[in-house]
Amino acid sequence: MPRLLIGNRPSNDLVGTWGKAAMGWWAQRLLWFVRDGDVLVLPEAPDESFLSYVTELTSTDRASLTVVIPAAGNRPGQWLLDPELTHLTRQALAGRPVDEVFALCPNEAVVELARSLGAESAVPGHGFLDQGGALIADSKAVFRSLAAGSGLPLPDGGVCANPEGAYRLITRLLADNRPVILKKEFLAAGNGNEVLTLTKDLRVNGAGRTVLLGDAHDAVRVYLNERWDWLTEGRRHRVIVEEYHPGSRGVFAEFWVGDEEIELGGQGEMVAEPVADHSYLPAPDLTAEQERALMVGGRKLCEVLRAMGYRGVLSADAIIVEGAGTPEVFFTEYNGLVTGSTHVYHLGKRLAGADYARDRLLAEYVSWHVPSFAEALRHLESEGIAYDPATRTGVVLLNSWRDNPGVVPYCLIAENVEAAERLKERLKQDPRP
Repeated sequence: MPRLLIGNRPSNDLVGTWGKAAMGWWAQRLLWFVRDGDVLVLPEAPDESFLSYVTELTSTDRASLTVVIPAAGNRPGQWLLDPELTHLTRQALAGRPVDEVFALCPNEAVVELARSLGAESAVPGHGFLDQGGALIADSKAVFRSLAAGSGLPLPDGGVCANPEGAYRLITRLLADNRPVILKKEFLAAGNGNEVLTLTKDLRVNGAGRTVLLGDAHDAVRVYLNERWDWLTEGRRHRVIVEEYHPGSRGVFAEFWVGDEEIELGGQGEMVAEPVADHSYLPAPDLTAEQERALMVGGRKLCEVLRAMGYRGVLSADAIIVEGAGTPEVFFTEYNGLVTGSTHVYHLGKRLAGADYARDRLLAEYVSWHVPSFAEALRHLESEGIAYDPATRTGVVLLNSWRDNPGVVPYCLIAENVEAAERLKERLKQDPRP
């Protein structure tokens, strides 16, 4: 029986139009999950050169795959609900029952498409998702409620539904000269975060904007008046206000929440400069205590979501804070969808072995400036740094070439951070002839 793989993004209700222009490009990370016989539903046709590259690396039969895309020019906000797309998907399945539905962003639209195909039960956690569960599984506000109720350590802060509540919390934290980070409820990768500070030259990672305040009280009111609509996506969502910890490390543990058990997918470190730039899987140099705290807390969050009916990928994010008298690991959010790291550790397992983390490091970077995908491939071959199954090391291109701004994301598979840095140096050579 075929699997149905769906390359959707979070709905406009959650993140507005953020990322919509690159939706087709972004969705191609789905290709790293393909197996023989899969049917893929994508917002746009994938780049065939990248699709061939992935299927060759993963020993997948390209001819056995079927790609379904909306009719030309017909990709509305809820494109999965287009009746014509349902018809095309039904044709692609040709009467075969669906074994599993795997979506990048599992939500009610995914369930509705599956239901129209007679495959609702093939969606993990379909009952939860069908009733708006995606709002729960990806909300930073709900996360704080569940994490606090489960006894997990959190940064000092709270969830604010109105500007006055945010004002009180921000000024309380600033009164102790603690910088404050404000987060949109749903946006990812630091793009929905801003930091408020009373200190000049504060180095900030994990936020797209830093605001230096003058008089704390008046300046906070001015800031909230100016930014509340942006922070709340037009007053539809809540805002998370937390103490910001300069110099902390961002780490994560990602799991698959199943009916019977919770399985670790991978763990790593996210590096923001100032927003998401690269990651290491696994996270280098974690102490045994830090890793244990990350795993215990991550599994506890999974257990809570599983009891609520959620099934699928769940990433528990945290920061490691150095300092006497404070817990070393604070949990900051969870993500109930395929994250920017899911396809990375998945390809690591497919290419370098299920136990790759024992002796290999994956270093994932969001952009390599290069004239084209073909030029990127030629450069890897000429430098002798393309991924080699014999050595289980080398460079893997994670997606097709994105013409604006002319980049390809990539993953370095190496023995350690130092070896990955040496590989990266060889990428800095100009790939043009």
